[in-house]
Amino acid sequence: MQSGSFKLSRRQFLYAGAAASSLATLGCSSSAVSTQTPAAATVNTTEAIPLNFNENPLGLAPKAQQAVLEVLPNAWRYPDAARSDLMATIASNLSLETSQLIYGNGSSEVLKMALDALVQTNTQLVMPDPSYGVIIDYAMARGVPVVKVKLDGNWQTDLDAMKAKVAAHNGPSIVYLCNPNNPTGVLLPQSELNQWLDQASSQLSFIVDEAYVEYVAQADFVSAVDRIKQGQQHIVVCRTFSKIYALAGLRVGYGVAHGELIKQMQAQASIDNANLIGCVAAKASLESLQWLELSLKSNSQAKELVYEQLKELGLDYQPSETNFIFHKVNGDSELYMQRMAKAGILVGRPFNHGEGWNRLSIGTPAQMQYFCKTLAKFRELGWV
Repeated sequence: MQSGSFKLSRRQFLYAGAAASSLATLGCSSSAVSTQTPAAATVNTTEAIPLNFNENPLGLAPKAQQAVLEVLPNAWRYPDAARSDLMATIASNLSLETSQLIYGNGSSEVLKMALDALVQTNTQLVMPDPSYGVIIDYAMARGVPVVKVKLDGNWQTDLDAMKAKVAAHNGPSIVYLCNPNNPTGVLLPQSELNQWLDQASSQLSFIVDEAYVEYVAQADFVSAVDRIKQGQQHIVVCRTFSKIYALAGLRVGYGVAHGELIKQMQAQASIDNANLIGCVAAKASLESLQWLELSLKSNSQAKELVYEQLKELGLDYQPSETNFIFHKVNGDSELYMQRMAKAGILVGRPFNHGEGWNRLSIGTPAQMQYFCKTLAKFRELGWV
């Protein structure tokens, strides 16, 4: 596989089968966790803790679960009406027209449709490194050269260096930006980003991946959706229900763009790419505001536990606007990952330029207490 924005793709990094058989390592136990409330959650001993794919450990909102059960007998029907209802709800929530939205089988498909619609002769794709790398595969399939720009010394997306790559290219450029970035969890500099987005044109287009936007707490954050509302025609914003809304297994995502660009993207979409169950679950999730609040509260509490443990051990980390933390492990990243798996915890894969660092997905507070206990034992053993 070509060197992308990470060493192993998500598809290659499967759940380690050996992890569950070694839960007693270090004298600890791990498992799936109750999803009642952050305070009530407990850890049992049935399976490894998956802290590697940035999923919401609380699972589907109760209203979404109920919606799935109610619609299941109608799974023989095509999903057109349910998809329309979902897109109308999204449009209402974001103060958009449905003509500015497109459904995707997860946001990964939206990325592909956006790239396919924006590509021209002699187009290059410019992106940060490391970042979410699925779009690299799509570019390679179309013969589009990928220009990767290393993050700066503070793990921030280097917009100036990316601008230089665009300026040096004799042809159109598509710029991919993940905001907040994955795997660092860091927001892009707001003012600089907005100024660059305002320069979008037929020769400079942007795909802005906002997979973790619901987790962002910074008051001055402005979504790239605002640029589209202002009439910008060369920006696509990709969003997903896989993260805060816990629908990763149902594959629901959507894109936001100018109506004319949406038409071009629609021409690249597969027929009937929506599924009935995913659509009704997503709509119900959007209506589950208390569950959203609970998910954010759980994530915040769990992150604080990890921050305190990292500080106590003197391990550097990036304050995160997501549901994961990029932190130092003081050693070989793959060896750390293997040792955590033996302790019953599945942590993130290695990333380009990230040797000695790890991306840790945030579970429930109870799960993260177990992680902190394990990390402290690793320090006692001289492993971190």
